[in-house]
Amino acid sequence: MGEVELRRSPILFVAARLGVAILATVPLAACNRQQPAAKQDISSLDHVDSSHAKPINFLHKTFTVRKYAQFLFEVPPHTVIPRVHGTFKSFVPRKGNDNLSDDTTDISFLLMNAEQFTDYSHGQGGGTALYTVEATHDHEVEFVLPPSHDDPEKYYVVFVNSPGGAAVKSVEADFSLSFGY
Repeated sequence: MGEVELRRSPILFVAARLGVAILATVPLAACNRQQPAAKQDISSLDHVDSSHAKPINFLHKTFTVRKYAQFLFEVPPHTVIPRVHGTFKSFVPRKGNDNLSDDTTDISFLLMNAEQFTDYSHGQGGGTALYTVEATHDHEVEFVLPPSHDDPEKYYVVFVNSPGGAAVKSVEADFSLSFGY
């Protein structure tokens, strides 16, 4: 039936208009019903403000490295912008304050997640790390980690003795985990 035929038949015209009016109100009535609360997506991390959390100084000491030395730290749950910042200096101690710090005291630095460190410590690392610093004796590290979810995330900073030079090297390191930019 065309529009012309509807105008000729007033009953059909009124019925059609009434049908459109009824259909137009049905969605409104459905929208006014209380909907069950949608489950909140817990993978969304925008509900956590970690920018005001105080930094965690997880490594502040001098230690020796024969093969490698590792230090574990954890990123708390629901951390949006975890950031590792630190410095290290390698040297060979000498009598007095005249420590030797040159290419013969170089070490490498690795930042790894738990899975990467497990592989590395079992000889299956294949050089996989989140962040690496090639052999050096003085370096500053700045790295933003991925956000954490419901559980804390484990990470390792690893200092590796470079071939050549001293068999045992000392490292002075100061590393912190901070939150936000």
